[in-house]
Amino acid sequence: MTLNFKILKQLSKNLSILYVEDDVDLRERTATIFKNLFDIVDVAQDGKKGLNLYTQYFEKNAKYYDVVISDIQMPILDGIGLTKEIFKIYKQQKVIIISAYNDKEYLIELINIGVEAFLQKPLASDNMLEVLYNVCDSLNDENKVDLEDGFIYNKLSLALLKDSVKIELSDNESKLLQLLVENKNKSFNAINIFNHLYFNEPDKEFSSDSIKSLIKRLRKKLPQDTISNTQNLGYSINQD
Repeated sequence: MTLNFKILKQLSKNLSILYVEDDVDLRERTATIFKNLFDIVDVAQDGKKGLNLYTQYFEKNAKYYDVVISDIQMPILDGIGLTKEIFKIYKQQKVIIISAYNDKEYLIELINIGVEAFLQKPLASDNMLEVLYNVCDSLNDENKVDLEDGFIYNKLSLALLKDSVKIELSDNESKLLQLLVENKNKSFNAINIFNHLYFNEPDKEFSSDSIKSLIKRLRKKLPQDTISNTQNLGYSINQD
């Protein structure tokens, strides 16, 4: 199939990617391509640094990278070791492995542990675009959350739709909805929500009234009873 950047970017523009490659020239060239496609591109030169970035990204964003792309042959921690460590943390992670011709002996092992796709060196533009398209397309489908009554929330684009029409959300409404959807069936009290919203504003004074007001505004934009409140536990979105 023939793809171009414009088609792929519609799927990838809201996604994050971790790219791990020890070859300096290849890393720089390919990272430039990725930066024209993805919203966030983090780059590491070996598996150990890649794993550190992976855990740091979650600590900062409360979510994992959408896609991890790694070479197999790397110093300190190779692509197989990195992939195994990542799957210990998050089994559903989308991982694409870049392999050379002489890496074939490792591919069956990688398939068995759950790698999503493979790219062979030297990287061919058409093949890379096709693999990225397939992975990004599946991510978009998997990240659509049905909130019932025609409401759909996309965890990648952070868009709330009602019968395919976008519902405008304020920044804090969007952050709150993302928190609840990403952590289904988990409750958050007002302090939890405040700390999530104002993570980068340590001097901001806590106000339970402002959090209650935010929740009230968001509830008006969602189907009735989407956000529940359990006494002594907090607010949650309960999903099957």
